[in-house]
Amino acid sequence: MVTSAHGRTREIASPSNQLVKVFRRALADGTTREGWLAVEGPMLVGEALQAADEAAAVRVTIESVLVGRSAAAKFSELIGRLPKEAEVTEVPDPVFQSVAQTETPQGIAALVELAAPSLDDVLARPDALLVVACGVQDPGNLGTMMRSAQALGATALVTLPATVSPFNPKAARSSAGAVFRLPVFRNLALEELVERLRAVGVRTVAADSHGPATVAEADLRGRVALLIGNEAAGLDEAAARQADLRVSIPIRPGADSVNAAVAAGIFLYEAARQRGFKY
Repeated sequence: MVTSAHGRTREIASPSNQLVKVFRRALADGTTREGWLAVEGPMLVGEALQAADEAAAVRVTIESVLVGRSAAAKFSELIGRLPKEAEVTEVPDPVFQSVAQTETPQGIAALVELAAPSLDDVLARPDALLVVACGVQDPGNLGTMMRSAQALGATALVTLPATVSPFNPKAARSSAGAVFRLPVFRNLALEELVERLRAVGVRTVAADSHGPATVAEADLRGRVALLIGNEAAGLDEAAARQADLRVSIPIRPGADSVNAAVAAGIFLYEAARQRGFKY
C-alpha cells in the first residue's frame, strides 16, 4: 500500500491477480459480469468523473481504477479527484499493457457503474425523445449516435437485440462521454417496446428512405421515438410497419442513402429545432 493524492492506493505486481483479470476481461468485452462499464484512458475516466458530479439523468459511480506505475504521477490530479470509496490499484507498466485494449495505452482505466432511471420514468416525460437503434452494427456509428442524442436533447437510447452493445469499447469511446449521461436500455424486443410506447402515447417515427413525409415536414414535437435502421439495409420492414409515421431525408438524385449515425443526427437536429432547442 502506498499513499497517493487519492488517499490509499493498493499495489499489485502479478498479471494473474484476480482484479487484473477482471479488468482484462472487462476492457475486452466492454462490461464486467456485474454490468459495470469498463473504460480506458484519461479522457473517458475524466468524463466519468465529471458526469458523477453532475445532476444528470444517469447516476455514475466509479468503482475501481487501475493505473500503470509510470502513469500514476502523470494522472495524479485525476486520481486525486476520485471519490474516497473508489478502489485505486497501481500495477507495473507491463501488467497494465497486458490489460489494455487500445493501441497506445495511456496507463489508466476504470470500472464504472451506471444507474439509469426506469424506462417508465423516461417515457412519462412530456419531452421524451428516444433514439431506437434497430440493427446498427458498427460500434463507432452507435457511439456517434449516442453523442448526437445527448447533445441534441434526446432522453434515452434504446437498442434492439440485433444491435451492437452500446457498452462496446469503441462505442463508449465514440460517444465522447455521452454514455455516462444518456440513459441506455439494451436488448428490448421491438414488439414489446412498441406496445409500451403506444400505451403511454409515444409516437414512433421510422427513418425510411421511401417515407412519404420528409424530416422537415414531420411533427417531431411531443413524445417521440425515432427508429434508426442498419447501416447497409436500413430499417427492417417489420420494424418500419410498426411505426406511426415513415419519414425520409431528401437527398440528391443518384445518392443511395446517408450513414446511420448521420441520419440519426439529422432527425435529432430537426426534433431539437422544432422544440426550440430547449434542453
